[in-house]
Amino acid sequence: MYQQERIQKILQLLRNKGRLTKQEIMTTFAISSDTARRDILEVCQSPEVIRTHGGIMLANQDQHVFDFFQREHMAQPEKKRMARCVVEQLEEGGVYFFDVSTTMVLAAKEVNVACSIYTHSLDVAFELATKEKVTIHLLGGVFDFANRFFYSPTEVALLKQVKFDQCFLGGASIEPEGVFFKEQTNASLKRQVIQQSRLVTLVAEHQKFSKQATYLGIYFPEIYQFITDQELTIDEKKYFNKAIKICR
Repeated sequence: MYQQERIQKILQLLRNKGRLTKQEIMTTFAISSDTARRDILEVCQSPEVIRTHGGIMLANQDQHVFDFFQREHMAQPEKKRMARCVVEQLEEGGVYFFDVSTTMVLAAKEVNVACSIYTHSLDVAFELATKEKVTIHLLGGVFDFANRFFYSPTEVALLKQVKFDQCFLGGASIEPEGVFFKEQTNASLKRQVIQQSRLVTLVAEHQKFSKQATYLGIYFPEIYQFITDQELTIDEKKYFNKAIKICR
């Protein structure tokens, strides 16, 4: 493959994932370290790309939180692996909460056990509606079009009557204080779900460490398991309890 062909493909990958490491470029295109370095220098000629330690990222987009439709086609292979990690943990007769996220939509497509699943996500409910074995509980309220979820204080209060075996929650950003969300309503719902859950699993791509959002919804000591797409750095691992399970 000629360099200019690789450059176009690298740009396409970067627009999907937000950032790429040099190692990812070497592996994806089966090229040497020197060739990857030259490609990175070439790609960085574009004003939309900046160089980072060990790779490249989109300029001026690192802290932007994408809405549901923007996220839907990003990093599909990695999200499918994460979705499989979710589905493998479901047991017959279990009661679960599925958060609103594109990864959880992929997980909903693969559910194949008789269980009960609560969600406030329209798209998760739509996928589960094709599963005869699954009992679906869709929370109601006002619909947030951009982020594809329903919210109502009354519906959140009703959750006090439910005990989840496990909840699978996403997040807009992972920061030193905890997991944040763009919407206060969404963070409020997560707080109630966590109180009603025996196990709390965070399902989020590694790029959420580089985002910023406003409302704190999950504290690190509450998290039993973290399902993600990349190995965590030493500093990122320090956010979590040492006993946490990490699935990737």
